[in-house]
Amino acid sequence: MRLWRLWRERTLAPRIEAWRQALHVAMDDPLAARLPPLATLDLPAFAGLWNHFQESVRGPASDNLARLLRERGIDARLLALLGRRSLRLRLTAITALGHLREERAWTKLEAIAREPSSVTSFAAARALLRIEPRRALQVLGPSILEREDWPLTRIGTILHELGPAVVTPALVTLLVSRPRRGLERAIKLARFGHRHRISTIVRGWLSSSEDPEVIVAALDYVEDASDLPWARGAAKHDSWRVRMAAAQALARVGSRQELAALLELLRDPVWWVRYHAAQALTSLHGLEGEELEALRAGTRDAFASDMLAQALAEMRRR
Repeated sequence: MRLWRLWRERTLAPRIEAWRQALHVAMDDPLAARLPPLATLDLPAFAGLWNHFQESVRGPASDNLARLLRERGIDARLLALLGRRSLRLRLTAITALGHLREERAWTKLEAIAREPSSVTSFAAARALLRIEPRRALQVLGPSILEREDWPLTRIGTILHELGPAVVTPALVTLLVSRPRRGLERAIKLARFGHRHRISTIVRGWLSSSEDPEVIVAALDYVEDASDLPWARGAAKHDSWRVRMAAAQALARVGSRQELAALLELLRDPVWWVRYHAAQALTSLHGLEGEELEALRAGTRDAFASDMLAQALAEMRRR
């Protein structure tokens, strides 16, 4: 197998170079690209290289690369690869068909997105989002929330690429439906939508949810003084993550009236809560450095005093 692989690599090397040159030309003019005929055995390697090019370009160059494959009938050959057993071949085909925005693959890709395999299902979901984003978001919405094997960070990257104009309607629908599972995932993803359309819905969960993860995510949307009572209540929550998020919310929209709540958080047993409470105090509207220094000197809690001293030092360096 090792000898066969070495022979295969040596045999492919000149072909890969020819493919690479053809793809570079195709980005500007697909009709001028001199792409050699592709043997069946070479198709996966070529498709992998084509996918690599597609990941690094946008706009007309991406469209021209797709046109090259359609002009040579390679799109139909990639469709046939979806039925193969090899995981590598299927993933290569799924990714390529997504870049091609191949509508003929929709039904098969939708079925693959429901498979238990996290690798193939997520690849199919990503391909669907590339083919027809709005339709895909409607189809995949429940899975995005419920499938914890689909990385939230990668989903967020995809939503960011699609843009708020595309993703906001689907996000609003998901949030309004009050899903029993994955609500915290929905709120975390909501940041990729239009904030002014999302914020009112998300802040509503502060008064109706007891899930710490949901409350933490919702506190990120506190931007108005009318929401301060919820933030003050969250500052007394049993979960330290909620108390930390409350300190951050109080810093964004609070004033001197939040001084008592933040001083209480400054004495919290958890370091991160004390840190964010101290940072909040240094950015609180209407509170000057001299007053903060007096508060530090007057506190009897050594941990609180040290943390506020650190925050004041950081404030002076800014």
